[in-house]
Amino acid sequence: MTKIKYLFALILFAAIVYACDDNLNGFTNPYENVDYEALAISDNDTIVTFLESHYYNESLDSLQLIDANQTSLLADSRLEIIETEQNSINYKLYVFVTEEGVTTPPKGNPTEMDSIFVNRKGIQLLNNSLDTDPFDEADETWWSLANTFGISGSASTPIRGWTKGFPILKPGENITNNGPLTFQNTGKGFIFIPSGLAYPSINYQLGGLDNALFDQIIVFKVELLDFVKDTDHDNDGIPSIEEDADGDGDPTNDYSDSSQPNLPDYLNPNY
Repeated sequence: MTKIKYLFALILFAAIVYACDDNLNGFTNPYENVDYEALAISDNDTIVTFLESHYYNESLDSLQLIDANQTSLLADSRLEIIETEQNSINYKLYVFVTEEGVTTPPKGNPTEMDSIFVNRKGIQLLNNSLDTDPFDEADETWWSLANTFGISGSASTPIRGWTKGFPILKPGENITNNGPLTFQNTGKGFIFIPSGLAYPSINYQLGGLDNALFDQIIVFKVELLDFVKDTDHDNDGIPSIEEDADGDGDPTNDYSDSSQPNLPDYLNPNY
């Protein structure tokens, strides 16, 4: 009798699930028809249009629409263009450097594996103008440019656009003297990030929360205060940038520990 009741309950459950939806138990992916390659091209066109029609106003420290003979952002020598690939799609990231950053002695630039200390303000690029209402803004925050996978005690991991963009900048000097943290001669700029390097909906999980920033072009106004040179994430005495077992220049794809196949070497103190 118990088996009959169990079988009946199982059939009833299956019928309810089927009645709700024959596609993934009632959940559908609202982004399943997004053409991410086409979106990458469209995003780049939108960013280039903005760069062609705006310039950097030194006195206001802001990006303004060209109204005379100002040099466009696209033609300005301070603009750096970074080509990269994500999810098998080619992207261009644009970094406009307003102040490069100076330290004594010279500290150089962070790598994609270092931890950084920054000020930031995130805004959307809409209709060839920058939104006046930031979606994100904070000062003096630590981030790990290398993915830390949410490991307790580690700095948070930013979007891919940061990982590729921040190494263009240099930090400033910490001149704190028995007071609040104070920096001078910091690296500053604007990072123009296509949606595929920001918050792409390709990462959407069925049943998860939607994100208003999915597939949106964003711009971060940033200031690199400092960074940890040769960051050692697992404290094994080897800088994370050097934990590159296969020698391909990318430490994020090295997994030498067969007992922990999902833990990259730079987060594994045993390797």
